Amino acid sequence: MKVFGVYGFKNSGKTAVVTSIVRELRRRGKSVAAIKQVSHPDFSIDTPGVDTDLFSKAGARSIGVVSENETSIIYKNRKSLMDLIPFFNADYLILEGFRQALVPKIITARNKEELEKDFRREVFAVSGLVANEILEYKGKKAISIGKIEKLVDIVEEKSFEKIPELNCKGCGLTCEEMMYAVVEGERSIEECLTLKKDVKIMVGDKELQINIFVQNIIKNTIQGMLSSLNNYTDDTVQITIEYP
Repeated sequence: MKVFGVYGFKNSGKTAVVTSIVRELRRRGKSVAAIKQVSHPDFSIDTPGVDTDLFSKAGARSIGVVSENETSIIYKNRKSLMDLIPFFNADYLILEGFRQALVPKIITARNKEELEKDFRREVFAVSGLVANEILEYKGKKAISIGKIEKLVDIVEEKSFEKIPELNCKGCGLTCEEMMYAVVEGERSIEECLTLKKDVKIMVGDKELQINIFVQNIIKNTIQGMLSSLNNYTDDTVQITIEYP
C-alpha cells in the first residue's frame, strides 16, 4: 500500500486537493483510504449522551458501532499513525495533515509566503491556491486542482509503501534518511530490507513490525529446528501459537 500525505495551511485548498486526488485515483481503478488529523483539542466523533458516550463514561476504552452502511471503532485514547496504518488495506492511503509523518508529501498553500514557512524536504509537489500563480517552487512542480490528472501522475510516481520506522539501518540509513533519499530519487524503497518481510508475525489481527536482523534470527532458528523433522521441506512455513 502506497502512503503519502497532503498538508498545508488553512483555507489553502487542502481538503479539495485530497478529495480530487481520491476521485482521480478511483477513476484509474485504484482503491483509496484516507486518515485525517484533527488539530482541535476538544474534537470527538462521539456525541454526548448517546449510547457510545455512555459506554465510554462507564469505563469502556474502545467501542464498536455497526450499522447497515458503516462500521466504526472508537478508541478513547490517542493512537499513533503506525498503530492505525495496519487497519487500512488499499492501493493508496492518503494522510491529511500529519506534518511530522515520515511519508512523501504534497504541500498546499495560499501564497509563496506560506510555502516558505513550512516547506519540507519530503515534499514532491505543490498544490492548492498558490498553484494557480506559480509553476514550481524549489524544484517541485506546482499543479492546480484543475490539472488533477498531472498531479496524480506524480503521486503514482513518487509515493511508496510506508517506511517501518524501526531504524534497523539494514540499508545503511536511518528510516528518516531513507525516506528523503527515496523522495529525492537517490535510493529505491525496495532497498528497505524490513519491507521484504521474509518473516511475518501476527498477534491477533495486528502485524508486528520486525527489523531485518530479528527476521533473520527467527527464520534461521525455526529452519534449524524444523530441518531435523522427517517431513520437513524448504518451503513457506506457517506457525500458529494459541494461548489459553
